[in-house]
Amino acid sequence: MTAAEDLQPKLVAAVRHHEAGEIEQARDLYLEILETDPQHERALHLAGLLCLQCGESEGAKALFAAAAEIDPENPAYPNHIGTAELRLGDLPSADRWFNRALEMDPNYVEALFNKALVQRGMDDLPGAAATLDRAIKADPTASEVLVWRGIVGREVGEGADAVSFLVRAVEANPDNTNGLYQLGESFADLGELEQAEDCFRAAVQRAPSVAAFRGKLASCLGQLGKVGEAVSEFETALAANPDDPALLGGLAWLKAEQGDLDEARRAASRSVEVDPQSIDGHFALAKVHDKSGEADLAEQARSRVRELAPDNARYLSEL
Repeated sequence: MTAAEDLQPKLVAAVRHHEAGEIEQARDLYLEILETDPQHERALHLAGLLCLQCGESEGAKALFAAAAEIDPENPAYPNHIGTAELRLGDLPSADRWFNRALEMDPNYVEALFNKALVQRGMDDLPGAAATLDRAIKADPTASEVLVWRGIVGREVGEGADAVSFLVRAVEANPDNTNGLYQLGESFADLGELEQAEDCFRAAVQRAPSVAAFRGKLASCLGQLGKVGEAVSEFETALAANPDDPALLGGLAWLKAEQGDLDEARRAASRSVEVDPQSIDGHFALAKVHDKSGEADLAEQARSRVRELAPDNARYLSEL
């Protein structure tokens, strides 16, 4: 039996532990394999992925670099090193590594996607859009790539095109909750609140524990005048996330709409206490102060909203 054949059962066991989320057992077996054969390429690769998963980016870089010495033509290794650099916040270095991967394989969708994230992080939105377009051309069904093309589209003001990309993302993967959420946001941007409600409901159905999904559904319901249903959704979300500033601010706004100013004031004040930059909290406080006849305090809250959200059409129109 060769050394590789002798190590294969350990590798299989390590992968099973890894896939099951049994991190320590997988790590121990990868290390045993590498102690026996420091140039075991697959163990180096998988151990690097495990390090990335655990937030050990420097260790991941070393393992991928060792694997790349064994197979310098494999674009996965520079792509993974770039991912580690991205996690470490070194965007220029990450970009160089992703470019190296793309020199080896210009249609490497994961590297294109990662490069686009770097470009977005460096405020190059047109470049990010172009790189995502390349990734979509390489794989038109890459759901998460389509989602991010929609996100970037929203950020550069391509509202209708953003919707188109996000619809394609959800068609490619109907369980892509991020896609459903972002599609709801895009419909809300366009004032198409019924369609937004449908998207947020679908996201909540698939991931009922995600507070942001339920909060957006509640906000949408409130804007549609379904105040009682919206309050119920906010309260459900707050039961699991009692100090979420956005949820507290949204509930406060609706309580003020219902005339329950004491409860609205408590929720809005708590929102701002938890996060002094809570747009939703200051937005709700402006309404509470208005309804309470506290003109100076209302203007202070409105000014704070304008500072925090100078481009948010919904908040500014309401104010």
